[in-house]
Amino acid sequence: MGFGGAGGKYTPAFYIHSAIGIFFMFFFRFLPIEIYPITPVGMQVVGVFLGLVWLWCFVGFLWPSLLGFVAYGLTDLVTFAQVGTASFGGGVPILLLFSMILFGSPQHVGATRYITRFFLTRKVLNGRPIVFAFIYFFATYALSVAVNVTPALVLMWAVLYGVLKELGYSKGEKFTALMIVGTFLGAISGQASLPFTGSTLAILNSLNVASENILGFVIAVPAPHYMLTGFINTVIVMAIYCGFMKLTLKKDELTKVAHVSTEMFDREPLPPMSKLQKANFGSMLLFVVLMLIPAVLRIFESLNSDSWAAIAVLNTLGPAGIAIGLCGAMVLIKVEGEPVLDFRAVAAKSINWDVYIMVAIAMAISGGLTNAATGVLDWMIMTFEPIMGGHTATMTFVMTLLVGAVITNFASSMVIGIAFMPVLVFFGAEAGVNLPALATVTILLLHYSILLPSASVFAAMLWSNEEWISAKDVFKYGAVVAIVALVIALAIMMPVANFIMPPGI
Repeated sequence: MGFGGAGGKYTPAFYIHSAIGIFFMFFFRFLPIEIYPITPVGMQVVGVFLGLVWLWCFVGFLWPSLLGFVAYGLTDLVTFAQVGTASFGGGVPILLLFSMILFGSPQHVGATRYITRFFLTRKVLNGRPIVFAFIYFFATYALSVAVNVTPALVLMWAVLYGVLKELGYSKGEKFTALMIVGTFLGAISGQASLPFTGSTLAILNSLNVASENILGFVIAVPAPHYMLTGFINTVIVMAIYCGFMKLTLKKDELTKVAHVSTEMFDREPLPPMSKLQKANFGSMLLFVVLMLIPAVLRIFESLNSDSWAAIAVLNTLGPAGIAIGLCGAMVLIKVEGEPVLDFRAVAAKSINWDVYIMVAIAMAISGGLTNAATGVLDWMIMTFEPIMGGHTATMTFVMTLLVGAVITNFASSMVIGIAFMPVLVFFGAEAGVNLPALATVTILLLHYSILLPSASVFAAMLWSNEEWISAKDVFKYGAVVAIVALVIALAIMMPVANFIMPPGI
């Protein structure tokens, strides 16, 4: 992903896919094709979108996204200045940029090592292979929430390889494959469970845009409710996956790991956390708390007539303002003679420019896809009407999850999520569904689709991990994850989210 071949070499496939993507972006609009009710300007926007999706799936993220700005700015729908405002000028990319820095600072000072060490030194895992597996997956989840899915996945896979070697496991053994997929499950659950980072943030913003364009007002998903729903979903998915491990692994396949103990992870004890590490860890937690406070206070505000000044202040700042303000305070405050946040050093290491630029252009073009002048939304409604139209609220919930689970395996979960939100809003509102609940469960489910490497950049990382797991095992156990997540979404999370989430309409 990104350079078309191993070692950064441009392969023939790279050039072919690049040519196809560029053709869609710049020349699709000139084809003598009419797709009712998409307008001519809508065909221009569709061409840019198709080109981006193609390049994101088969080539990479950074240069296609940058080229997407140029292509979108050349359409008759928007000027280039409007593209810049709709992308970089929005609160979502700003929040994403500064949250990368905030969550990267604890990693920079080594504070995140204490998260994994805490979980992996719990004595309850001694001599209990399946308990060890659950704790390991949950530690990966916690690290992904605290930092980011990519470093969590890379770090925990590296630790796992050492453990597997020490226990005598190798590629091709069932326990090895299940642990590698389970570690991926933990990391991707962390990404899915936070409403203010990465792909989740981008999809939720698409929900806001779509609801405003279709319904005339913004459907917002409260952060505390989303995080609680995501946590419950994560625990259940992991528990059932570990139950699957217990049922399918034979006794002789667990012999090597039967005597796993905390000593394996505590041979080199970490020193006590320094004041600088504690300050960074505390700042990360403070950011999360400040993000949650407005929604929590609204609950209490609804119970009495007194207004809460804190709600007004935090709502005025918004998530992006909170992130910037906290970064400024961390740079200002010194601990042990150093600023809590070494802004330049952390920004250089922690900002994932591929993701940032990708989210920025996705924000811009998502507005174009739902703009009435393009006719794209009308076409999407006509296309999905036979499948999702005319159902009860419960059946609409079910059909949305089924359709989303299928189509996200063929393209990036973020891209599918962004494109699918207008459909979800239209048919969900038509059926009287609790839209925040439906959006939340759908977003969580989309992240578990890993049957093909095109599902996400992280799925591509799993599929390319050929040294430790075969493609056959990735597909087999990835299917287990996808099926388990879908069943849980339908049977458990649908009613749970409806109970937790306040209706958006």
